[in-house]
Amino acid sequence: MIIPAFNEEVYIRDCLQSLDRIDFPKDQIEIIVVDNGSVDRTIEYASQFNVNILSILNVKVGDVRNHGASHASGKFLVFLDSDCVVDPDWLNVAYDRLSQDNNLVLGGRYLMRDNPSWLEKYWVLNNSRHQVYLTTLVGGCIFICKEIFDRLNGFNGKLHSGEDSDLTERLRAAGYRVEIFPKLSVVHLGYPSKIIPFIKRQLWHSADYITNFRKSIYDKVFILTLLFIAAFVGFFVGVAMNNQVFMGVALIVFLCMPAILSYKRLSRSKTTYKTLKDIFAYIWLTCFTW
Repeated sequence: MIIPAFNEEVYIRDCLQSLDRIDFPKDQIEIIVVDNGSVDRTIEYASQFNVNILSILNVKVGDVRNHGASHASGKFLVFLDSDCVVDPDWLNVAYDRLSQDNNLVLGGRYLMRDNPSWLEKYWVLNNSRHQVYLTTLVGGCIFICKEIFDRLNGFNGKLHSGEDSDLTERLRAAGYRVEIFPKLSVVHLGYPSKIIPFIKRQLWHSADYITNFRKSIYDKVFILTLLFIAAFVGFFVGVAMNNQVFMGVALIVFLCMPAILSYKRLSRSKTTYKTLKDIFAYIWLTCFTW
């Protein structure tokens, strides 16, 4: 089990304590914490548990995970984030399915903590463990045969983020089956609860759109983002030109795109908001962070 960590003193004890409570033979679990240059008490807290601690500096999260995987001795690799906690039957559920099909790659979802902030409530969506629409792996909850992982050369260490989606694409292109299994979902404690850290997180996630522009131009979200920005700029161009038609078209596009994207995310997550306050809060957050 590989757990990357960077300045996670707030959450890493909760993560490792949840692993202590797992209903699975402890002598069959190897836990590797890979520290990526923490300057807080992450290593000190991790040392209080029965884990192996590795260190690697100045690399992106994909290579942090790869470093841990290269030192793992088991047949199966499990990737968990250090700000996540798991259910006691988590490993049993995964092992039962993987033991039937070694070519299967499993993933779960991120769930909200109890009493989430308003940001988590309106952005994460759907906190149930039932089946919802999700097609890609999330880096903090992956179960994969080590042989398959090594065959695909692991995660792409050049990416700032999105290395999990990239791995999903390469797995499917190679003919492996990727299954998102809600019963394997983990509670993600590290979601930002304030708007500034949230914006920084979104900017970090979007960094590869700029650095990998050639690939980005084929990405639907990136294209929609460019149209959204163009509509915003176009509105003020229309104001400067005193062209009401131009202003109107730009404004309609600017307002409709977040609403359409919001509807799509809400539908896929099966989340239902019953008040206009909830609906407008969600659309505002989508518009504000696009």
